[in-house]
Parts: sequence; structure tokens; C-alpha cells
Amino acid sequence: SKYFEATEKVYDTLNAMYSIGVTADSKNGEIRDVLWDGPAYKAGLAPGMTLVAVNGRAFTPDVFREAIREAKGSAEPIKLLVKDLTYYQTYAVDYHGGLRYPHLERVTGTRDYLDQIIAPLK
Repeated sequence: SKYFEATEKVYDTLNAMYSIGVTADSKNGEIRDVLWDGPAYKAGLAPGMTLVAVNGRAFTPDVFREAIREAKGSAEPIKLLVKDLTYYQTYAVDYHGGLRYPHLERVTGTRDYLDQIIAPLK
């Protein structure tokens, strides 16, 4: 989504909340938020931890997104090397749905109210 790409750049954030359920600082990999009961939460990740590597490669937002895309056609979990204070641990995130972002879809046969709402005043 272009909107999410733009907000990620402005706020230096990696937003994978709608896929594996995590947001992180795109520069240093610090996890900012984890979705309750999402794949990252179930794997054991928590805010304050730092992403160090993804599937054996040094963390970057692009490497992270690539791992999520590649997991879609695989049975293998996404492996995240994470630093928690002075400890390092590898977490296996069992997610295979690819990158996901919220978006609007028209329900067939319904009236278009959104265009009316955002139309300029006459």
C-alpha cells in the first residue's frame, strides 16, 4: 500500500502489524508493538526486543519484507534472531499469509457513500 509505505518512511517504522503482527523501528530494528495473539506474539516476541537477523541475514526492512513474502509459498517459519537486553535468541514465527495491509473494497450492490463524503463542497 502506498499509504503505508509513505507513513513507514515518515516515521522510520516497519509496519507488519497486519501480517505477522509487529511494528519495529526501521533503522535499528527495535520492536515497538506486537499484536496480541498474533503470529509474532505467539512466537514470543515483545516490545523492546531488537530484530538482529531474519532467516540468517542481517535485519533491514527489505530483508524482513522479503522473508514474509517468501514464507507465503513455504511451510518453513520465519526465523528471527532477536536481542533482548544482553541475550540473543532465535524465534520461529509461523506465518504464511504474505504481506497484508488494510484496504477498502466496495460491497457489490451498495451505494458509494465515500465519494459523497470526500467531494468538495458546492
